[in-house]
Amino acid sequence: MSDETTQQWVLELRRPETRRAARQNLVAAGAIGPLLECLDDSNESVVWAAVESLGELQAQEAVGPLVGLLERGVLVLDVCEALAQITGRDLGTDPRAWREAVNSPTGPPALNVAQCVARTADFLGVQPTGSQGSYRFQLELPDGRRQRVAVYFGRHDSDGHELVVIYSECGPANPKLYEAVLRKNLSIPSGAFAIRDLDGVANFVMVDTMIASSVTPGALARKIEHIAARADQVEKTLTNEDRR
Repeated sequence: MSDETTQQWVLELRRPETRRAARQNLVAAGAIGPLLECLDDSNESVVWAAVESLGELQAQEAVGPLVGLLERGVLVLDVCEALAQITGRDLGTDPRAWREAVNSPTGPPALNVAQCVARTADFLGVQPTGSQGSYRFQLELPDGRRQRVAVYFGRHDSDGHELVVIYSECGPANPKLYEAVLRKNLSIPSGAFAIRDLDGVANFVMVDTMIASSVTPGALARKIEHIAARADQVEKTLTNEDRR
């Protein structure tokens, strides 16, 4: 691809009517250098397009410049998402945490599952069951209800990033209710309702994932509480029982 063509695409990032196609072309061409230069552009829309594209390309060269944008408060949420795509880590919006991670010669420490589970259990006041990367927490909820939440360590996404998966069963998945339950995904701040076969029967479940390197006991405890509350609401609506 010629430099002239690439520069033409960069110019097209400035126009709303050509921006989407230009960004797709730059990503397809792997034009990391020109996209890095766009991070310093005075047009915020051009910067946004570059941030999104560098995240899609998982361009390691972009980590430092993206942290620089974060330190200046530029497109904070978009920059954090791009950094997470590139590094496989989710360090939130704190630029100091990202800068320390960038400057660390050893990379992130491996997650100590036993310590994480023990500390999470302490925060929740619940003794989990299970071992070897698979644990279950049973939480006490209002009105005397309970909900079990499973936590799985050692899973990986399609890019090889290690994940922690948190999920809880809600009840049998009646096809007539698919749309109603799945629409709830539009109104919850994290996690999602999904359908999973359990012993050959389709069930609604509430599920969320975390990048393992970003997991802290406090964050995991909050996820478990959120999953438990949401899943229990659906179970109560679906079955008026408290079996899960």
